[in-house]
Amino acid sequence: MIIKPHHFLDIIKLYGAGIDVFVPDQQMNHDFYKVANEIIAHPEAELCLTKEADDICQPCIKLEKGVCVDPLTKYPGFFQKDSYNKTLDQRMLEVFALDEMKTYSAKVLCAILYQNAEKIFLVWQEEAADAVQKRYDLFCIGAKRYLGL
Repeated sequence: MIIKPHHFLDIIKLYGAGIDVFVPDQQMNHDFYKVANEIIAHPEAELCLTKEADDICQPCIKLEKGVCVDPLTKYPGFFQKDSYNKTLDQRMLEVFALDEMKTYSAKVLCAILYQNAEKIFLVWQEEAADAVQKRYDLFCIGAKRYLGL
């Protein structure tokens, strides 16, 4: 499975928020629900990390020629989700020392992120501090649950 690092973290975060079964997004038509359900059900699923469009993005109505054209105006300097998401994913690869050329099981990737969870604050620099704190808290809850800790 090909996945953006921030999508994986979001799946675990939402699992921490109490979502056990993800449902389709009728508006955007992406496969977040399908990938999330697979990852939650199969911790040994093999994941390849990317900054480009992943398996979640492929059927999305906002994906054009491999680029997300969804506009983004809430963060200065970013005008489309594509550039913002690539920035998030590049930061995740760097601060968590992840390798796009390596395959990770979902469980191993979750453990790496959980062991270094405080680095979440280095990734989501544009978000308000309370929003990043909530992301961190829910990710930690989800990771503990996913890893059986």
